[in-house]
Amino acid sequence: MSIFNQFKMASDMMKHMSPEEIKELMNHAGESKKILEDTVRKILDEEIQKRDLISRSDALAMLNDNE
Repeated sequence: MSIFNQFKMASDMMKHMSPEEIKELMNHAGESKKILEDTVRKILDEEIQKRDLISRSDALAMLNDNE
């Protein structure tokens, strides 16, 4: 499904919702986004550790220590 079709479907769905329902839907979407971001961050941190890599903050700290 293309992004245009997804937006059209969401727009059609929201036409029949009350402002309170839309607000609740937006709150739920925000919570879902936060959960997804936390999950991605956790997986990324695990991969950095597993592959013995350094993070951006680690690299910046090392650069600042050398100055």
